[in-house]
Formats: sequence, C-alpha cells, structure tokens
Amino acid sequence: MTPKLLILRPLDGALQTERRAKDLGLSAVVDPLFTIESINWSGPVAADFDALLLTSANALRFGGAQLEAYQSLPVLAVGAKTAEAATVAGFQVEKIGETDARDLLHELGDAPYRNILWLAGEQHTELSSDDRHLEIVPVYRSKAIALGNEAITCLDEVSIILLHSTRAARHFLSELDRLRLPRTIHHVLAFSEKVAEAAGQGWNSVQTADHPDDDALLSLASTLCRST
Repeated sequence: MTPKLLILRPLDGALQTERRAKDLGLSAVVDPLFTIESINWSGPVAADFDALLLTSANALRFGGAQLEAYQSLPVLAVGAKTAEAATVAGFQVEKIGETDARDLLHELGDAPYRNILWLAGEQHTELSSDDRHLEIVPVYRSKAIALGNEAITCLDEVSIILLHSTRAARHFLSELDRLRLPRTIHHVLAFSEKVAEAAGQGWNSVQTADHPDDDALLSLASTLCRST
C-alpha cells in the first residue's frame, strides 16, 4: 500500500501543498500543528526606512490595515509566494530571494537599502547584517496546537511526514512523545538540513529537499512512494 503524506504546516500553506501533491497523484492528509493568528502591533514611521523585508505571506494575510502605511517601500521578499502576495496587496516587489532572509540580504550587494523594516512572525529566526540596519516588528503569531486525530490515525500506518520548519519538527517530536507514538516505521522529508537535524534520529528514513520549496519536497515524496 502506498504511504500517505502527512502535511503539518499551517492551513493556508498546507492546502497549497496538498493541491500540488494531488496533481502528482499522491494521497495526503492535512492536519496542521500550528494555527496563524493576528496580533496587536504598531510600527515605526515608514519614512525612516528604504525597504520592507517580507519572509512570509502570513505578514500580509494577518498584518491588518496598518500595512497600508508601508506600501511606499520597495519589498524584499523571500519566496515566490510571498512576492505574489505582496504584489496582490499593492506593494512593489524589488527583489525575490530563493532560499532565506539571510541569503537575500547577502545578495543585495551594493543595493541602496541600508535601513530595512522586517514585518515578521512573533517566532522568527535571529537575523542581522553588518552593513544594514534591520528593525524587526512582529505582526502575527504561529500558535502550536496538539496533534489532531487525522494525523494520529495516519500514523497508525507507514507515513511520509513533511516537515517545513525546525519549530514544526521539534513540536511534532514532542507530540509523538506525549502520545507515545513510535517513529521507526515512518519516513521524514525535511525542507532543509536544519529541519532534518531538528527531526532527530530513529525514523525509517530522513531525506532533505535539494531546494527549500514544495516542488523539491514533493519530488522526493513521489520517488519515495514509488519505492515503498
């Protein structure tokens, strides 16, 4: 029997991954480990900055009306989906990074973006730049929740677990321990080496996507489904 993919990322992203999986003929179970919610926030004056950094479309989905104050700033976006959401929201995207925010800042080179405002999630990675001032303002949060019944049922049989972040990997492990669920029969597909490291040991197998995007992750899933 072909194993199912278990998709644990927040719902909007999870449904996008599910659609791509179905296009490839893969069977998937969506049961998010996190829910995204807005938070109260206030930001600095837009005139104090010359660029806006966006690392997730969630900042645009959950940032609220305050976002309009920053539409004059050119956007530095991580990922095509973030860039697309920014364009739809009325922002002008100047550069798209393919991997992460750190690499995007490095790729700026001599670009005249010295004061950058990052509208981020409440849980975000540490980020700094030697030659640029970066101010971080959280505008949404990702709230961890318990592993759902659909996921627990899926884990009764051999499954392929897609892990998109180190936080998801750690929380998933804690839920397995809490519920005393084994991991030895399951396969993990990780978004990056850091995510694979956070997933730990004891799985049937752990593989890492060549690039941190869904297409690379689902390509691994297709190959694994054919060989399992």
